Amino acid sequence: MDRSFGALYNKLTNLFHSNTATSSNASSIPEISSSLPLSTFFDRIVPMTTTSSSSNNQQRNASRISRQISIKTDDHRISNIGDLTKQQNKIEERHNDVQPDLVRNSSQIHYEPISSIPGMDDAEFRRRGKEMIDYIADYLKDIHERRVTPEVEPGYLRPMLPKNAPEKSEAWDDIMKDVEQAIMPGITHWQHPRFHAYFPAGNSYPSILGEMLSAGVGIVGFSWAASPACTELETIMLDWIGRMMALPVGFLPFDPNRDNKDSDDDDEDDEESCSECDEESREDDLHDSISNGENNHEQQQTRHIGGGVLLGSASECILVAMLAARTKKITSKRQADPLMEDGQILARLVCYTSKLAHSCVEKAGLIAMVRVRQLAVDEHFSLRGKTLEECIRADKEKGLIPFLVSGTLGTTSCCSYDNLEEIGEICQREKLWFHVDGAYAGSALICEEYRYIMKGLQYADSFNTNPNKWLLMNFDCSCFWVRDKFALINAMSVDPLYLQHKHAQKAVDYRHWGVALSRRFRSLKLWFTIRSYGIEGLRYYIREHCRLAKVFASLINKDSRFETIGDVTLGLVCFRLKGSNKLSQKLLLSLNDSGLIHMVPSMVNDIYIIRFAVCAKYANDADMHTAFSIIQKHANDVLAEYRAQRGGRQSSSNDSLDLATKQTANINNTEFDTTKSDETINTAALQETSIAPTIYPATKVRANTITAITPHHRVTFEKPITNLLKDKRPRPMFVRMVSDAKLYYPKRTTSQLSRQSSLITPRARKRIQSDSGHHTTRSSSEKYLSRTVSILETVNSDEGELDDKQ
Repeated sequence: MDRSFGALYNKLTNLFHSNTATSSNASSIPEISSSLPLSTFFDRIVPMTTTSSSSNNQQRNASRISRQISIKTDDHRISNIGDLTKQQNKIEERHNDVQPDLVRNSSQIHYEPISSIPGMDDAEFRRRGKEMIDYIADYLKDIHERRVTPEVEPGYLRPMLPKNAPEKSEAWDDIMKDVEQAIMPGITHWQHPRFHAYFPAGNSYPSILGEMLSAGVGIVGFSWAASPACTELETIMLDWIGRMMALPVGFLPFDPNRDNKDSDDDDEDDEESCSECDEESREDDLHDSISNGENNHEQQQTRHIGGGVLLGSASECILVAMLAARTKKITSKRQADPLMEDGQILARLVCYTSKLAHSCVEKAGLIAMVRVRQLAVDEHFSLRGKTLEECIRADKEKGLIPFLVSGTLGTTSCCSYDNLEEIGEICQREKLWFHVDGAYAGSALICEEYRYIMKGLQYADSFNTNPNKWLLMNFDCSCFWVRDKFALINAMSVDPLYLQHKHAQKAVDYRHWGVALSRRFRSLKLWFTIRSYGIEGLRYYIREHCRLAKVFASLINKDSRFETIGDVTLGLVCFRLKGSNKLSQKLLLSLNDSGLIHMVPSMVNDIYIIRFAVCAKYANDADMHTAFSIIQKHANDVLAEYRAQRGGRQSSSNDSLDLATKQTANINNTEFDTTKSDETINTAALQETSIAPTIYPATKVRANTITAITPHHRVTFEKPITNLLKDKRPRPMFVRMVSDAKLYYPKRTTSQLSRQSSLITPRARKRIQSDSGHHTTRSSSEKYLSRTVSILETVNSDEGELDDKQ
């Protein structure tokens, strides 16, 4: 035993000496007893012998050897001693196979990238990253040389790219070549100086760089524990922007009263005490928010429980507000009547918004499975309190349960403003959740002169705006504030074990504030942009856009062929060609088809309008004059073509056009009384028929009859013709345009611009002809019947009014 063990000991000693020649502990291997078990030797003695990393590596290998060589306990004899070196070499080879990239030195452990893995290493990333920065800078610098809208057809990209993903890695130069040859031809250039569609798409170099850093750090900030800086910077940014806009104090994440007190008193004990009692206080607040249901406006006045969160879009903000309001109303109703089921309450819930509100309110209603009432607006395109109150009263009489009103601060169609004060007072009295959507106009609140539009916001329970529209932030970045964060958390909270952490009661977890669990580091680009421009720079940017909008509006008003619709208060101008709606429609199609400029339409109170938004970051007066020159040129062509189609009629006279314009503006929701004499039936409307035949002034649709009016006679058919002239409020043109390829990328031929649906179907036409004899005498109506059908066909073939095809 002594000889065998001594041989092993000497072998190991020589091994350690050879690997620790430079170590101060090389000659300090202790003496051991001959009766010490080999396993104890490896476990207790070997770890004490060396300190260098190379010796540590040998220690681990030797420890593995002790568990793999055969040890016989009889007389403490050890077998397979001669295989020691062979076993060690095998283990080292296996260890190197598992971790071929692991390199150790005396101070640290680091990984070296393997050159054989395809992709991009850090050296190439540095080079390609600089190239990409140059590409983006050149693109934005020379963007005015490009066509605004692309000349492509749906499906253009598929033939240009391989059907399957590449098996082998491709060269970066080849990828960038395809970007310019395949991707850029299909890009609508939102940063173009003549892009005037929708609203601005925020963009700035600080925001781009902040987005790069966010992608570079590669975090998913669903909770404070997932990345504390992501959560805390987001909270601070929501507080910054809320103060910049002078929002009601109840919306801010941090109570300004407490901030002022802390700064004056510098009382650290209060902060520590607040932190210690945070858990209990939050639990009490959540309990109060749930138990009190809708009666917590008074609590919000005495206790600060507001906050904000960054979400992906205004659509998500409105959906979250609706879900929170729905949960709150169901909870309160169930407490009032414990026998009611959630499904019974849900089936009776109804929310209200204006017919000019964004379509996302309607979509949110579909997701939340609640009714959405779209209410009429006044002559200033504003939802008023009286209209809302009457509808609420009628719904209550039907047994429905109002729970939410979504007001708009700057509608998408024409940037009009709902009367927030009137609506807010009703919501407070009726205990309804009041949400205000300020996606575009909300950013203007950082300018003191535009804060008058927020009158009534003090009644709101939640508010949203999009810095990615008008504060130079890249998409996506929507700010959402709420007065009672616990009402929001109660509706959205799902807390599985794997997402819980020990700081949950002290920190904010934004995964409870929205639909998504995974969250981007959006606050980083906000931080970069606000610090780079300062509030003063952002105010200048907004004020300049508003000034340029007035410059363009003045150019429109100087041309008697045009008229503006609504007030120009911010950066949006709505205008049209005087006359029938189809003139403005043809003008817009011609403009977008040219690729020189891009705008989109909308429909307000059955008036087709063209929206001109100031969007470019560096827009100037010259851009406004250039845009108007392009519009004038195409208006000349459209009007000339219009005159030619009318056989040389003098249909372009200002008197006739003004008359048609007044008629178009007054026909909204007009009832034509067929009991009056022929001479008193909307004479102005009939005169418009000679200019551009339209079915609205010449018909009256009732439950089972349709009355068609010719210039001198009236013919009534007592049959339900539902497909002929359906009396339906059209959805905003802005919404339909997004999914209508013919409006977004209009084609060049008349056939491609033909209407998809006929105003009168062949089946309906046969019905009219077959049934007419039963309700009118042939002697008095036969020739006028054919004239009526002819008018309807003329409207169809000549495209008529755009709203006819809804």
